[in-house]
Amino acid sequence: MRSTSVSALALGLSLLTAASGCAISSQGQSSSPPLVNSASPVTASEAESPGADQSPIFHVLAAESYGRKKQFDEAAGHYAAVAMESDNPFLLERAIQAAIFAERFDLAQSLAQRLSRIDPQNARAAAVMMISALEAGDFQAADRALNHWLETDSGNAEQIFNETGQYLQKRIDRAQAMAYTRHLSERFPQQYQAQVVVAKLALSFGELDLAARSAERVRALGPDKMSSYDLGMVIANRRGDIEQAIEVLQQARRRFPDEGRYLSGLIEAHIAAGNIRQATTLLENSLAEPPADPKLLRNLALFSFEIDQADLADKALNRLKDIPGQSDQVYLIRGRIALRKGDIQGGARALSRVSVKSDQFANAQVLLAAARVEMGDAEGAIAGLKAALNAQGIDEADQQQLMLALASTLAESGRFEESLEVSQQAISAWPDASDFRLQKALTLFALEKTEAAIKELRVLVEQEPDHAPALNALGYTLADEDRNLDEAADLIERALHLDPGNPAFMDSLGWLKYRQGKLDQAIDALKKAFGQSPNAEIGSHLGEVLWVKGERDKALEIWRESLEINPRDTTLRRTLRNFAPELLPANNGKQ
Repeated sequence: MRSTSVSALALGLSLLTAASGCAISSQGQSSSPPLVNSASPVTASEAESPGADQSPIFHVLAAESYGRKKQFDEAAGHYAAVAMESDNPFLLERAIQAAIFAERFDLAQSLAQRLSRIDPQNARAAAVMMISALEAGDFQAADRALNHWLETDSGNAEQIFNETGQYLQKRIDRAQAMAYTRHLSERFPQQYQAQVVVAKLALSFGELDLAARSAERVRALGPDKMSSYDLGMVIANRRGDIEQAIEVLQQARRRFPDEGRYLSGLIEAHIAAGNIRQATTLLENSLAEPPADPKLLRNLALFSFEIDQADLADKALNRLKDIPGQSDQVYLIRGRIALRKGDIQGGARALSRVSVKSDQFANAQVLLAAARVEMGDAEGAIAGLKAALNAQGIDEADQQQLMLALASTLAESGRFEESLEVSQQAISAWPDASDFRLQKALTLFALEKTEAAIKELRVLVEQEPDHAPALNALGYTLADEDRNLDEAADLIERALHLDPGNPAFMDSLGWLKYRQGKLDQAIDALKKAFGQSPNAEIGSHLGEVLWVKGERDKALEIWRESLEINPRDTTLRRTLRNFAPELLPANNGKQ
């Protein structure tokens, strides 16, 4: 049996002569089993010359030369010319890699079949025959190859199914990948890892019913694996099925009664479902003899506060404070609770007590800055963040968090140029810290430098194709500008695929539908967004669409509600100036 620690589907093609094991020494020997024999060395430039001898060494050197130039089709042809006449497994594997890189899957399959005849237990040959069959849409051939792969590498079923899943997700046509995912679900109903891969693939493709069915099979096949329940919870949350989430969490808690995260998740799910009595009972039982797990105690305190059980929250926090090293956590939580209750000054007092040596220092300083802004002290918030950045001992992650908060606070205070300067400093220091580029783009929008902002967002989306906030921001901007609406639709749909329940993304979808003239669809999306997040800007959009549709009384009602939420919202005020200036507060209509 032949098994390899590297991926049998690894498609990396390093054609550099010295790195490949194909280098010919001055004595005509290679550092790995020789691919060809040659009495004298031949350079790549000589191999590519028109008069070069069409010998095996010519083809190998030409293949490597073309590979360096990323001309993979030519490289594959030269490798195949030698490999189809060779019994050298190493050369055949190299030729297969070149064929795959060139996307010549028929050639890759022919080479793999030859390799399988020479080395029947070769896992790479079986893998290549499978993916070549998938590319051709021949599921029966793919099944035969997958079975052969599992037989030749029987100890690595988990790796085999994971590699198959990665290939389906990243390499082949989405519709074809989804079709084979469904096929796998029924082909291996009792194979744990196969069902895990099916559930994950279905989730990524948005096939949530299939994902849920496979996740249920996963729990039945692997009841002693925490990952089985974790997968079920992710899918239930993605579907918005709170009852299913509760059922999975209850199963997990019965199987793992000492795992605090399942208790926390169950309490949170009951609160989300409005089951306050069940949540309270769980909290009371858990705090009858308070646990020693700091993270669990923190969650229990926050949940208790959320359902107005102040005594239970205090009980959890007092127990947490008795644990060495947790006092800063207690101050942070008390600060958060005070802020959520509207006690801004009390929250600020608690947050200011978090030590600079604490790993919660940056979190506390960011919340403290927000509290100061809420109290009307934006300058104090900015000064506090700058002082925190100069504190001794903060790490890089804290620096990034504090700088992002500073850039945001400066922008919110109207100090846009300073905000841009901070964001640019951060981008220079941490080019991969995408949140700063997003903040820079948002600040450029505030300065009405729309083209510059779009440019930043395009850079960010290119760097991180799955950065949902950036996808949404770019899509919304294009829709708002009433241009490239097809591109805007694609961007917003990708953002919603990554975060389906995000009300800001749903607002963008509604605004796009408005620009497309699909008023009923726009109203449906905007009502959903406004219901999830009563936000003045979303209300502004919903009101405008209702007004244009002729439902003016409803529009006025939404705008009045939005004014109560945030009378200073710039989008709302601009909309009211255009449609209903009489709603603007007195003496402020020109803002």
